[in-house]
Amino acid sequence: MEAIITYRPDAQKTPGLYDRILTNEILRDICVRVTGQDRFTVVRDTSTYNRGRLVIIEYRGIKSFVSLSEVLVEGRNQSVQSIPTAINLYYADCYSNKTLYYYFMPHSGNYFTDYHLFYFRLLKTAGVVFLNILRYYPADINAFESIDELIDERNDNRKTNRSNNSSFISKTSDKVQIYAKTYGASKYESTLLAIAAAAITDRPIDLYNICEQDLTRLPQSSLNTINAIGNISIYDTSITLEKKRFISLARNNEFRSPIYQRNLLQKLGRKRCVLCGCEIPEIIQGAHIWGVAEIARDNHFNDDRKFDHAISGENGLWLCQNHHKLFDSHYLSFDMDGNVLIPGNLRTEYGQFIHAITKNEHLDNLIMTDNFKWYLSQRNSIRDYSCYQCLFI
Repeated sequence: MEAIITYRPDAQKTPGLYDRILTNEILRDICVRVTGQDRFTVVRDTSTYNRGRLVIIEYRGIKSFVSLSEVLVEGRNQSVQSIPTAINLYYADCYSNKTLYYYFMPHSGNYFTDYHLFYFRLLKTAGVVFLNILRYYPADINAFESIDELIDERNDNRKTNRSNNSSFISKTSDKVQIYAKTYGASKYESTLLAIAAAAITDRPIDLYNICEQDLTRLPQSSLNTINAIGNISIYDTSITLEKKRFISLARNNEFRSPIYQRNLLQKLGRKRCVLCGCEIPEIIQGAHIWGVAEIARDNHFNDDRKFDHAISGENGLWLCQNHHKLFDSHYLSFDMDGNVLIPGNLRTEYGQFIHAITKNEHLDNLIMTDNFKWYLSQRNSIRDYSCYQCLFI
């Protein structure tokens, strides 16, 4: 029995591309790896261009989607951005018995940077099977085993790519949050993050479309895939929508912004309490330095500027629940050098407790930017901290 191999010869901008790169030798290799035999018939579908760099193989009632790598590795995202398109087409196909593969074409350039390896782990977690990776890389790709492992590697990967303003993933005690970029190549990464997270999480996922530039949401094909998975709730959020919420909720201190959380992740990185070092994400919270209620009541700024201050990543810290509550209740604060302060008349046992749970005596210099100090000065101008003293004396 022969396999039927179907492909579309035209790329979106390059007519006949796949006629040139899909040699008979490569088609035979793909066929053998997918079906276990080398007999096939080729069908060229000229109805439209080849989205997802796909080859479709039908054999013994199984429909196999094979996404091909680029033959030239150039931009970091560009080299892999066709894969989520292939995944979307895979999910959109109503055929019940189907599989999804990735095949490395002969290529030039480095396909195995830290970022690519992270991306390939996302693919493996999402259920993609690599057909021939061992031909180009000395080890197989392992799927992520837990959402914590995925979050940690996402954060570690960002450390080596600080200029990349990509999507973020985090979690609380009852949800996983994905702050999804909706424009450029990052929209493809956002789709893949959601699919991979859904495969390994034990809790529902909230996906926030962080709407910027001229795109207000992820592509409809990605939204269809995410909806098909079932445990992901999608929320559209934009500067305009958030600003309306700020104006109506801030004075009562009820404003909670996914954009603010995203901005903190962008500035500070992974959730880690700056005072005790706790890294349990479920109990780490974003703490405003200059509180949103105080911002809303300030008459020196219009609503637009107030909103900018409320969502600024410079106006916040990661604090555990204990330290966040102590900070909001003014049982501890910071002077303009970043030293931890407590009330001078604090009961001895309270001071001993705060000392016992506080590891760092002052804020890191990387946090103490001029903008951060300005927000700290706004906070410190509202309350008299002259009777406070350094916690570590």
